[in-house]
Amino acid sequence: MAGFADVRKKVPSVKKFQLAVFAAALIPLTAVQANTSEGFRAIVSAQPAPTVLDNSEKQTFIAIYQAIKAQKWDEAEKLIDKAPQGPMAAMARAEYYLAPNSPKVDAERLQALLQSAPYLPQAEQLAAMAKKRGADALPDRPGIRRFSWLGGAPKRDLPANAANDGLRSELQVFIKNDDPASAERLLESKAFELSTDAVTELRYRVAWSYYIENDDQSARRVAALARAAGGDWGTQASWVYGLASWRLKDYPAAFEAFDTVARFASNDDLKAAGLFWSARAAMSAKQPQQVQPRMQHAAKLPETFYGLLASESLGMEPIAKKAAKISKLDWNALKDQENAVLAVALTEVGQTKLADEALRHQAKIGDARQHANLAQLAGSLNLASTQFWMGHYGPSRDQSNAMARYPMPNWEPTGGWRVTPALVYAHALQESTFRTDVISPAGARGLMQVRPGTAQDIARARGASFVASELDRPSVNLEYGQSYLEKLRDMPSTGGLLPKVIAAYNAGPTPLSRWNMEIRDNGDPLLFVESIPYWETRGYVSTILRNYWIYEMRENKASGSLKGLAQYLWPNFPDGNGNVLARRMTGGSIAAR
Repeated sequence: MAGFADVRKKVPSVKKFQLAVFAAALIPLTAVQANTSEGFRAIVSAQPAPTVLDNSEKQTFIAIYQAIKAQKWDEAEKLIDKAPQGPMAAMARAEYYLAPNSPKVDAERLQALLQSAPYLPQAEQLAAMAKKRGADALPDRPGIRRFSWLGGAPKRDLPANAANDGLRSELQVFIKNDDPASAERLLESKAFELSTDAVTELRYRVAWSYYIENDDQSARRVAALARAAGGDWGTQASWVYGLASWRLKDYPAAFEAFDTVARFASNDDLKAAGLFWSARAAMSAKQPQQVQPRMQHAAKLPETFYGLLASESLGMEPIAKKAAKISKLDWNALKDQENAVLAVALTEVGQTKLADEALRHQAKIGDARQHANLAQLAGSLNLASTQFWMGHYGPSRDQSNAMARYPMPNWEPTGGWRVTPALVYAHALQESTFRTDVISPAGARGLMQVRPGTAQDIARARGASFVASELDRPSVNLEYGQSYLEKLRDMPSTGGLLPKVIAAYNAGPTPLSRWNMEIRDNGDPLLFVESIPYWETRGYVSTILRNYWIYEMRENKASGSLKGLAQYLWPNFPDGNGNVLARRMTGGSIAAR
């Protein structure tokens, strides 16, 4: 089809692709080796962190930071004066000067610190303090480079709202009460007052409401009106029209609708979805010549859920896998950069927040050519949130490896790894972007956004004590996070099926139990995911699976869940060794079993 470029790598013929799909339909159970904690350890041990302090220096600086935290100012100043003078002493002095309630420091001492250590991340704060306290001239400081957005993993977003909040809220009352017919009547009574874009948006929302109520004919009828208007909301309506047509087994109509999505989607995630589903519909509509170009095109969107599925379906090595190898850290190129040395030393004495600041500041003032190397240093030091940040922001036209966006810190849960690290980190990446101390408005904490109440329940069942602040520690948070995944795995509502465990982690087990009865997925795991009523949870499941597969690629392991879903099988939650079973489900509205 015109507009779909060929990929350069040789791919299977359409005939071979048809045979592969047919063969998959005959496989009731598939066992594939996925990844293990041993593979994870091999990756992280291949990137050892440098060290710069001897034991005596470590103890000295640990004592300094303890004194500052305890506001023992005389002790802190004496320890700093006696410490080896260099970047670490300068950093400690800056923290002492800037600490709340610390003794007032005159301009001369501030100027002296800036003169000796202009590279410090606190330099601008120190300069402002010195100026406020009467300094006439300040030492020169390095210029701070403006960073550019380097790109990120695609995600499916809704277009900007076009309808006014009042009418949308009125419609939402009916939609929440499972009454799309009343929502439609209200909308059409007001349609003449609204802009075309506003009507299109609201018709999309009504069509989606009909779809999740399993009224596919009405969903198509309303979606057809919306998609005729075009625009971004019209593309969203085409997606609903395609799903409803698929469930009605009107495959030619589904093909046309999904193809429209592929052509007009404004983000790569939705585009890849349109390409993949149009290929599925083409096969079912007995148009095999339309399958391969769309699968190939989807595979060229390698950081998307459906792009990875397309690569697997075609038997291709995913483009993302080629990028999954991160070059080794070149410490020799960084060892003369004060903030790089500071980051290493601060990590050695447990001051990881300051280490984060030092590395990020070095990235902004140092050699732009070392950006990727600094990101690798962040990874080696387990400064995962900083590695993630450097994977997204940097000097313009920087060619940093996209895998910097998928940190693999050398952490371990307090009880050891029982759930494969790739799956745990897939959740941590989405939940917190590896910020260890982040707290949500709902009170969920840390890497995996564990609710203190959930952790308390798990601790109580073990006869253990629990303090909420402990969730800020990676080892503790990962332990409770993987324990909750195990708990969800064992619930009847998930049946141990990986996509349902992921959905329950986001939305909770109660909505999942309801969806098991309400979603008419016909045993199709991809249709189940795309039919989840909650927008956030729909995107969450595909994002976690995408993250999981890329982490498996980083470990150079075959993915059982990717292989299973590419064959339209339900992948089980991986066992303790990372093995995944995939199985066929049949029927209409099914509970996991």
